[in-house]
Amino acid sequence: MWMNLVIIGVVVLDQLVKYFVQSRMFLNESIPVIRDIFQITYIRNKGAAFGMLSDLPANFRIPLFLAIGAGFIIFVFYYYKKILRESFLVRLSFSLITGGAVSNLLDRIFLSGEVRDFIELGINPSLKFAVFNIADSAITLGVCFLLVYFITAGGSKEKNAS
Repeated sequence: MWMNLVIIGVVVLDQLVKYFVQSRMFLNESIPVIRDIFQITYIRNKGAAFGMLSDLPANFRIPLFLAIGAGFIIFVFYYYKKILRESFLVRLSFSLITGGAVSNLLDRIFLSGEVRDFIELGINPSLKFAVFNIADSAITLGVCFLLVYFITAGGSKEKNAS
């Protein structure tokens, strides 16, 4: 089914690009692509998305992030048949989020609780966004699609009720 292809595609693309960056760059090295706007910056992120909660002690942080990632994946597999009956947008959302979660979970398992990040965006040196990866992008896009679905589905339900 196409949902599995999206999940596998996100995992494979993210892991291949992470491997490529890791094998060709030093940790904390940056390569400008579009000056002051887009750089490839290789870092290892101890925290959640965009470095959140990275200050937590490792003996708490690592099991927490592993449990959250694994818990979400178990949730998706448990509700898989129900998700299959949902709209295209919901299925795409869960596929993107699951692919991103699996890929970042693989990093956490094999890299002592860390995730490899490499995409750095900003307007200038003082307005930089957090460094992230393809898996983070897939998760964010999936969540945005879910929000669009719930906003539009909620609006159509209210119209039908009146």
